[in-house]
Amino acid sequence: MLISRTLARKRIAAGERPSRRGAWLPVLADTIIIGLVLAALWQPALTFIYVMQFSLIWTILFLMLVIYVPAQIVIIISSMWAVKSRWEDEKGPE
Repeated sequence: MLISRTLARKRIAAGERPSRRGAWLPVLADTIIIGLVLAALWQPALTFIYVMQFSLIWTILFLMLVIYVPAQIVIIISSMWAVKSRWEDEKGPE
């Protein structure tokens, strides 16, 4: 989210339109980074679940809040910035 947002804002301010690869590679980088961060959080999250002895429904809810939701937020926002950086305004007939 940070890489794609930063690059997209700079490109939009400069008025340049990146290629498809140039717009989506930062999204891939953001996805890999969030994947690595969440992979590092996986074992502590499981340890917390085992210690707290959560039931199945609470385990699912906890993992959704800790792993799934942050990943989706980063991927969606990064994708939105990639699309926004490639957007071309159509000028109608004047």
